[in-house]
Amino acid sequence: MAYKMLVDIDRCIGCWTCAMGCKVGNHLEDDEYRVEVTTHGSGAGIDRPAGVYPDLRMWWQPVYLPSCTFCAERMKEGEPQFCVMDCPTQALAFGDAADPESGYSQARARVEARGARIWALDDAGSGTRAGVEYASAR
Repeated sequence: MAYKMLVDIDRCIGCWTCAMGCKVGNHLEDDEYRVEVTTHGSGAGIDRPAGVYPDLRMWWQPVYLPSCTFCAERMKEGEPQFCVMDCPTQALAFGDAADPESGYSQARARVEARGARIWALDDAGSGTRAGVEYASAR
C-alpha cells in the first residue's frame, strides 16, 4: 500500500486549521509542528499579496514536515487524519493510491478532470515528508 496525501491548492484558504488540528489532536508542544502553511505572495511577510491593486495574487501551501506520521495511530483505528478531518474547505485528501475508492484516489481523479497540474516537493532537498502531492489548475 502506498498512502498519499493530496493537497488541492485551489481550495486552500491559508487558515492553518490543518496545522492546528494536528498540533492539538497529537498533543504537540507549543513550538512543535508537523504541518506548516506557506504563503506565496509578495515575500514581504505572511499574507502579503504580490502585485498591485486590482491585480493582487496570493496562495497558500500546507507543507508536511518529516515528523508527520499521517496519524499512523488513527489510521490503525480507521480514523481520518486530524488535518483532513478539520480542513474547512476539503482541500486535503488521504488514502491508498492503489485503491480507486480511497479519498486520495477520488480527489486525484477530481482534480485531474478539471485539468489541474499535480506535483510533489523534492522531499530529500526540501525537508518535507514524502507521499504528499499538490494540485492546482493555476
